[in-house]
Amino acid sequence: MKNLLVVIGVVLSLSGCMNTKSVDVVSDTKISDPKVIAMSGSRGPWVYEIEKRLRSKGFQIKRMASQNSAIEQVSDTKQTIYKEASANYILHIDGDASNDPMQRCFGGGYTFSHIDVELVDIVKNETVFHYSNSGFSEGCFPMSGTIFGDIAELTNNSWQ
Repeated sequence: MKNLLVVIGVVLSLSGCMNTKSVDVVSDTKISDPKVIAMSGSRGPWVYEIEKRLRSKGFQIKRMASQNSAIEQVSDTKQTIYKEASANYILHIDGDASNDPMQRCFGGGYTFSHIDVELVDIVKNETVFHYSNSGFSEGCFPMSGTIFGDIAELTNNSWQ
């Protein structure tokens, strides 16, 4: 009986550590454009981990979606000024993982209360995929997750 209570206690405590990963791929069409994306949203220190994995897969990362102003002559008397996109795809990231040494993982990873990532095609104004999760990232021994790798792989799989 005592062993049964210990097993139940362990199962209940470990179930609280499970991730809540949700992946929704909206577009099945593979992107044929160059691997250039802009990143927007929160700039926590863990965002660099995502950037690093994307660069290793051949992506060029832009810090801002629009950097150049363009002027277009609409008619003889009218000009239009607009921001020209530096990338046709934006990886929007919203997440919360503390960088406090008391809350970081021993292996250098992060514990996320939540992370939501959406790849947006700004030309079509459509979502390509949405990813959400919580829990441990890579580098959280012994409970390491795959959050950063999941995001990089989903993004890479969106291209041909």
